Amino acid sequence: MRYPVTDHGVEPDKKEQQTEALQKIFDRCKDGGGTVVFPKGTYRFSGVLIYSDTTVLLESGAELLGSKECGEYPVFPVPEGVSLRTDMEMIPNYSGFKIRGEYRRAMFSAYGERNIAVIGAPGSVIDGQICYDPEGEEGYRGPHGIFLSN
Repeated sequence: MRYPVTDHGVEPDKKEQQTEALQKIFDRCKDGGGTVVFPKGTYRFSGVLIYSDTTVLLESGAELLGSKECGEYPVFPVPEGVSLRTDMEMIPNYSGFKIRGEYRRAMFSAYGERNIAVIGAPGSVIDGQICYDPEGEEGYRGPHGIFLSN
């Protein structure tokens, strides 16, 4: 199934975040997957959860902008039966940084899923907008662009 975001209540070039509307589209892919299509335009959001067999397709001229506010990014719960696997064990060793749950904030997140693709046509952009977290790793690291685990 193809899900052009503009056919499902998401407006290009809207100044407000559209995280909830976008998550509803990704939720349609929960059972059976699909392709979530971003046509030309600017789309603002602060983090969605992706499921197995899902492709994110940015058409030429599509621009995804993450929130500039770290607190707007959700920290999704790790599903039952999924062992969180990240580089969290290594980070404290080389930076002294203590890991917090917020470390998992991201524009796109998936836990224990498979067959996920993010494809951008020439002229498309994913921009985290330099979202700094003064309590983040190394005193600045904010949300990830993509956080996939296990």
